[in-house]
Amino acid sequence: MSADVVLEVQGLSVDIATGRGSLHAVRDVSFSVRRGETLCIVGESGCGKSITSLALMSLLPKAAKRSARRLSFLGEDLATASAQRINALRGNKMAMIFQEPMTALNPAYTIGDQLMEPYLHHRKASVTEARDRAIELLGKVGIASAAQRLGQYPHQLSGGLRQRVMIAMALMCGPELLIADEPSTALDVTIQAQILRLLADLQQELGIAMVLITHDLGVVARIAHRVAVMYAGQVVEEGPVREMFAEPHHPYTRGLLACIPVPGRTAPGGLLGTIPGVVPSLVGEVQGCGFRERCAFAQPVCAQQVPVKASDAGQSWRCILDEVPA
Repeated sequence: MSADVVLEVQGLSVDIATGRGSLHAVRDVSFSVRRGETLCIVGESGCGKSITSLALMSLLPKAAKRSARRLSFLGEDLATASAQRINALRGNKMAMIFQEPMTALNPAYTIGDQLMEPYLHHRKASVTEARDRAIELLGKVGIASAAQRLGQYPHQLSGGLRQRVMIAMALMCGPELLIADEPSTALDVTIQAQILRLLADLQQELGIAMVLITHDLGVVARIAHRVAVMYAGQVVEEGPVREMFAEPHHPYTRGLLACIPVPGRTAPGGLLGTIPGVVPSLVGEVQGCGFRERCAFAQPVCAQQVPVKASDAGQSWRCILDEVPA
């Protein structure tokens, strides 16, 4: 593994026990993230993006079982690490920004208490040091009157400010890896753009490896270095963002991009692309390509194991096709 690879994932799977059988929420997912790089994991709701992020942080529910051929963070095997070691890394070297700050923040504690807690725990710092660090980071994420904000409660802040507090909290201990699970979904468009710009600026300044979970391809185009497209619990295509947008190889990726209006090419009021059908059930035995029931190019062989192909441009995809027909 290269020295600048912060996170390496090979063959990650998550199975959840249900009354109808085992739900294969994440299936054989592989990717890596280098220092200073942003990997966007994109896909429609229910494709396994958030479960993947929770699996990386060892925050899965008790009914879920995680397995992986390799799950390495800075060369350390997370798959075999003890709960005590995971607790020492989580919130310290590995941090996460959750999707909805109002549910992630504790309404009974002040912003200052919640910001300072991980720093006091992991760094064994004094209260004064933790307070100074909290004020510094609140200022860095663009919150004015930072010292006064420490005494406020989450409900006293707007949605945009709460999300900035979540970002500051994730950065308190100077993490090497930041996982952001749709951090701007609940915000209006203006605040969303500010949060994304803030994340990009902080990552460039601090050299953090970042995994950004989103369903918004516009966000991917603005912030990603690489993108992994998930469908039915699998990564169906992965590669550099420019190459993925210019020449997608998987029919699902092509379908997603067709749903986006293109300035200068999509007529006002014109029809956008659609993907017919619904996501298949992942309960019980799952075989072949998960997208075949919705794919215009499906063949009988798609019901069997699908090969992973690669291009010279660094893209890889799960499909029997080398190119998607125009």
